[in-house]
Amino acid sequence: MLLLIPCLQCKKVDRDIDGSNTKSSSLTHGIELIDSVAILLHNLNKLNVDSTNFAKRASQINQAISKILEEVNNPKILVDFIKIDDLDEGLSLSMTQDTSIAILSWDSRLGGSSPEIKSVALLQNNQKIKSFALHGLSARFTDIFILNQQSQAPIYIFKGNGRSSGIEGYVTLHAYRFKNGLSKALIFPNNQSSITIEYTLGNTIDFIVSNDASKIFIPNKTYPNNDWGLIYSVLSFDGENYHQQTSQIDFPLSSESFNGPNNYDNGYLEGSEIPIDTTQKENLTSFTLVFKDSIQIERNYDPEEETTLLKIMAKNDKTPIVLPFKSYDARLWAKQKQYLFVGLSGTSSHSPLLVYDINKQEYITSISQAGIKLHNEAVLVAQPLAKNNIGEKPKCVTNYGDQTAYFQTFILEYRSEYPTIMPTGQQFCGFSE
Repeated sequence: MLLLIPCLQCKKVDRDIDGSNTKSSSLTHGIELIDSVAILLHNLNKLNVDSTNFAKRASQINQAISKILEEVNNPKILVDFIKIDDLDEGLSLSMTQDTSIAILSWDSRLGGSSPEIKSVALLQNNQKIKSFALHGLSARFTDIFILNQQSQAPIYIFKGNGRSSGIEGYVTLHAYRFKNGLSKALIFPNNQSSITIEYTLGNTIDFIVSNDASKIFIPNKTYPNNDWGLIYSVLSFDGENYHQQTSQIDFPLSSESFNGPNNYDNGYLEGSEIPIDTTQKENLTSFTLVFKDSIQIERNYDPEEETTLLKIMAKNDKTPIVLPFKSYDARLWAKQKQYLFVGLSGTSSHSPLLVYDINKQEYITSISQAGIKLHNEAVLVAQPLAKNNIGEKPKCVTNYGDQTAYFQTFILEYRSEYPTIMPTGQQFCGFSE
C-alpha cells in the first residue's frame, strides 16, 4: 500500500526549523507523527541547494526526521496510519495489511541527480514498536510482502524504486527477517538478499510479486528500443529459498527439432495454420495471404530500403492493422488463432521473434532466438550458449568439428498473463555461424 499526497492541516507541534525542538516520545498518534515529519520535509524542501550551509542544514533536518521515526514506541501509531488519507508529497508510506510493519521513505535532497532516499521501518513486536533505519537502500519503498518460511521466522520482502542518474532508474526487492533485530535474508539465487533491475526513465519496468510472495516475475525487455513487449522469468519459493522456475519437456531436443524438415509445413512452422490462398505480386517479395478465419495478411518488402510492411485485415474490418519494420526483412513464420509469429532478419544465432495479438492489436512478447518450435500453446526456443557459460558440454551425436556450437532451450508461454520463459534443462550441439 502506497500513499502520496499533501497534509499540513493536522495538529501542529512546536519545533525549530531543523526539528531540534521536537519531542519524539510525546508523539502518540499516527496523524500527529506524520504531521511533524511533513513540516520538517517542508522545511527541507525550502532550503536553497546553492547555499553554503545547505548540506549541513539538510543533514540536520534528515537526522531530525529519522529521530522522530526511530523513537516511535506506541503500536497504536501503525493502526492510525490506516486512517491517513493525505501525506506530504515527498513522503511515502508502505504497510502490510495486518499493520505489523510499515516503512516511511523520503528524499534527503543530498544525492544530486541520483536522489538519496532515506527509509525507516517500524515493526510491531510484543506490543511494542521496533524501528530500524534501512541504511544503504536508496529506494522509495512502495510495497511490503510477508513470506512464510518453513524453518525460520517470517521474511519481509520490501519492494521499492529509485533513480541512479538523470536518465536511469531501478526497481528493487530486499529480503529481511526479524529475530532479535532486522537482518538480511539470503533467499534469492546466488545467496543474495536482494535483486534489482534497471531501466531507462520513460520505459519503466517492474517486478510482479504474487500476494503471498511465492512467485516473483522478473521482466526483461529484449529489444529496449522497440515496443515489442516484455518477457518474464519466474522465481518460485520452495519454503526456504527462491529458485528459477523450469519446465520439463517429455521428449529430447536437438538441432533437428528446430532446423529439420519435420519442423516446417509448406514454409510455415509445424502446427501453424496454413493459408487457404496466396497471391504473389510481380516483384516476388510481396504477397497476400488469406486464412480460413478470413484474416488477410499482406506483406510488402522493399529490398533497397530494407523495410517490410505487414498489413493485417480482420474479418469485417475496414481499416487494416499496419506493422512497419525498418531495417528488417520480416516474415510470418506461423499463425495460431489471433497470434502471429513474426521472424525478423538477423544472424543465424540471434534473430528477433515477435508474437503479435491481432485482437489486442499489440505485441505481447519478443525474444532473441536461434531456432523455434511450436509446442502445444507455447513455443520452444533455442539460444546459443556463451563459451564461458557452457559448464558440462552436451554429448554431440553428429560431429561438427571446429564449427561446433552449443545451445540451451527454453519454453515460452506467450499466452500467460505475463509472458513467461523457463529453461527446459536440455542442451544440444549444432553448427556455429
